[in-house]
Amino acid sequence: MKSPLRNITVDHRAFVYWYSSGTCFTLNLSPKENKNIKITLLFKANPPDEDPYTFWAFYDISAQRDGLDTTIHLGKPRHIAEILSYLLTSHQELWTQTTPQIIDHAWEILEEMGYTNPTPLWIGEW
Repeated sequence: MKSPLRNITVDHRAFVYWYSSGTCFTLNLSPKENKNIKITLLFKANPPDEDPYTFWAFYDISAQRDGLDTTIHLGKPRHIAEILSYLLTSHQELWTQTTPQIIDHAWEILEEMGYTNPTPLWIGEW
């Protein structure tokens, strides 16, 4: 399932984002003023083995941060803003490229942000 294009403002800068889910949650980020810059974060995971006729997807990730259990909602603006803010401050090189940047193992970004044991919370649909 693919989301519509959405707007978000982080650090007084306008961005657009969209995402799709399944066994890989894909989050696309782009500055609104320069659509030639695009960052794609891929959260790849292995779905449960329970039912082969079920379509498995995830939007939420359980993790720990500062010793507390937390849930990251990858489709919610609050968590997207947190990821964007982190990428703006810690990975500035991604925003200067004019070719799309693909972060194949986005789980590492969450770990860099201080989250430990990130695990997808699977939902099953027929």
